[in-house]
Amino acid sequence: MTQLEETPITLPCVSEQQKIGDYFRNIDSLITLHQRKLEKLKNIKKSCLEKMFV
Repeated sequence: MTQLEETPITLPCVSEQQKIGDYFRNIDSLITLHQRKLEKLKNIKKSCLEKMFV
């Protein structure tokens, strides 16, 4: 435990933390956008297959 207390921990400055947070927020938005797009394409595929075999 003493060794853990003596270990220095460095953190990025606040502006860099903000940039990192913005970066991950942007990635999260892109993932959500692509998931919605994928769902739409799956629905189109399902619809086309249903029309093809009816």
